[in-house]
Amino acid sequence: FWAGLRGRPWAQAPLMGANAAVVGLLTAALIDPVITSAITGPLDGIIALAGFLALQWLRAPALAVVVGVALPGMAVRLAAGL
Repeated sequence: FWAGLRGRPWAQAPLMGANAAVVGLLTAALIDPVITSAITGPLDGIIALAGFLALQWLRAPALAVVVGVALPGMAVRLAAGL
């Protein structure tokens, strides 16, 4: 159904608008609970940025990135005594 709908010229603009709206909602949902509570210092931000870059530019598998940022994140928390 979606493949057929995407091929129709009259449906492409509304689908692009819906896609942009979904991306905006997901970004807003990410910023409030995740970024404001998970990134508490510069080192946390560097770890998060490294994960983002690994996903975007290196095209690393998501599971590898999750593990790759979780381990240093846990080490930072343990070192801080949290």
